[in-house]
Amino acid sequence: MSSSRPRVPQVRNPTLPSQTTPEQRYWRGYANPQLIKENHPITHIHFNPVSPNDFAITSSTRIQIFSSKTRQVIKTFSRFKDVVYSGEFRYDGKLLVASDATGLVSIYDSYQPRNLLVSLNPSSHPTHIAKFHPTIGNQLVTGSDDRIVRFYDISQTTKGPILEFNDSYHGDYIRSVSFIPGNPNLIATGCYDGAVRIFDTRISSTNDKQLISEFKQNNPVENVLAISPTTLVSAGGPQVKIWDLARGSQIRELNNFTKTTTALHNTGDRGLLVGSLDGHVKIFDYTSSNWEVKFGWKFGSGGVLSCAVSPGANNHKHFVTGLTSGLISIRTRKTEPKVKQGVKQERSNAYNRMMKGKDYLGEEEHRIIHSSTVQTKKLKQFEKHLNAFRWSEALDSAFASGLPKEQTITVLNELKKRGKIRISLYGRDEISLLPILQWFTKNLEDIRSFNLICDYIAVILEMYGSLIDKSAVLEECFSNLLKRVNVEIKKCKEANEIGGMLELLTV
Repeated sequence: MSSSRPRVPQVRNPTLPSQTTPEQRYWRGYANPQLIKENHPITHIHFNPVSPNDFAITSSTRIQIFSSKTRQVIKTFSRFKDVVYSGEFRYDGKLLVASDATGLVSIYDSYQPRNLLVSLNPSSHPTHIAKFHPTIGNQLVTGSDDRIVRFYDISQTTKGPILEFNDSYHGDYIRSVSFIPGNPNLIATGCYDGAVRIFDTRISSTNDKQLISEFKQNNPVENVLAISPTTLVSAGGPQVKIWDLARGSQIRELNNFTKTTTALHNTGDRGLLVGSLDGHVKIFDYTSSNWEVKFGWKFGSGGVLSCAVSPGANNHKHFVTGLTSGLISIRTRKTEPKVKQGVKQERSNAYNRMMKGKDYLGEEEHRIIHSSTVQTKKLKQFEKHLNAFRWSEALDSAFASGLPKEQTITVLNELKKRGKIRISLYGRDEISLLPILQWFTKNLEDIRSFNLICDYIAVILEMYGSLIDKSAVLEECFSNLLKRVNVEIKKCKEANEIGGMLELLTV
C-alpha cells in the first residue's frame, strides 16, 4: 500500500516552559474593566457580606451602592455636609454606617438612603473610622482625630459611648481600627504616631490595663488588618509589617513598594491585597513563610487609596480599586459556563419522547456516503525543489528575502543530511555566492547555527578559494566575514576572563 512522501521537518528553536502559575492565571481572569471617573479621591470601598454582595464606594460627600450584577449605581447616600471617609455594611448587610469630616456618624438602612436610623456626634473633629462589630450587631466603634476610640451600643445612643480609649493612649490621629478574628473582645488600632496598639474591650475605662500590647511601625500607620487570631498586618510608609500576637514580635517586613501603603484587604484563600500610592496593588501569599508576591497590577492614573474583592461566597467575582485621581476600576471575573464544554447535556424523558423518530425518512431511506480526499498543506518552494532533486535551486530559495531564519536553517540541514552541499554550491559565480555569504556573516554569532555555517564556509573556501583575489565582491565579503570572526573570538576571550573572575569569587 502506497504512502505519501514525508515532508521536511521544520527546525524550531527551543522554547521555555510556561512561566505563568495557576495564581497568575486566576488573577488575570479579572478582565472586562469598567472605569468610572469621580471628581474627588475614592476614600473607601466595602462589599456587602450578604449575597448578592453589592459594594459601597465612598467619595467626596456621597456614598454610592453599586449592583454586583450590573455594576451600575443603584442607590446614592448624599445627606452629608462634608467629605465622607467611611461607608461600611453590617455583617448582616441590613445597615450602613458612614462617618464624615464634621465628626458625624450616621447609620442608614442599607438600601434606603432616606431612612436615617441613628445619628451620632462622637467628636467635633473629623471621624475617619466607623465600623460595626463583626459578630455583635448592636455594637459600633469609631475613631476620630481627637485621638479617642469610642464604643457605642446603637440601641442606647442617648447614654453616649459605653467604652472609650482616651487620648492618653494615642499620640496622633487614629486612621484604622480592626477587630481580631476569633476573639470579639480585642481590637487593634493604627495611629499616625507610628504605633499599632491592641486593646481589650472587657476592661473598663477606669482601669489602666486596657492596653495589652504595642508595636512600632516607625511610620504613620495608615491601615491595620487582622487576618487570623494570631497574625496582624499594619501598613505605614512604604513598608508592610506582619506581627505575631502570640509572641508579641514582628515576623516579617514587606518592602515591595516605593511610596506609602494605604490599603489592606484579606481575600481569604487567595491572599492579602496591598495597595500603595505608587499605583501598585499586589497580592501576597500569607500561607508561605516568605510572603511571596503572587500577582500585581499597576494603575498609572493615580495612587491607590482603597481596594477590595468580593467575598469568597460570591467566588471573588469583582475586584474594585479606588484611586487618588477619583478613578474607580471595576474588574470582573468570567463566570463558568453552566454546562461544561464537551459534556453532553442530559435531556428529560419527555423531550426524548417528543423528538423520537425525527431522523426517520420512510421505508425507502437512502444513505449517501460522501468520501472526501484529505487536503494536504501546500508545499513550500524549497520542498518542491528538494523533492525534484534540484539542489542548487533549493539552496537559492533558502536565502530568499523575507524567509524566516528557521526555514533557512531547515534547508541547510536537509542538504547536509543528504550529502548535497558540494552539488548545491557547484557552478556558482560571485553574484550567486553573495547572498549566501552575507547571510552567513549576519548570523555567525548565533551559537545554534554556528557549526552548520562553518561547514558551508569550509566547502566554499575549498571550491572557490582561488577566485577570492580575482573578484572584488568576494574579497569584500570574506573581509567582512573575517572581521566578524575576530569579533566573536574577542567575545569568547572576554567571557573566559569573566568566568575566571567569577570562579575566584566562589572560592
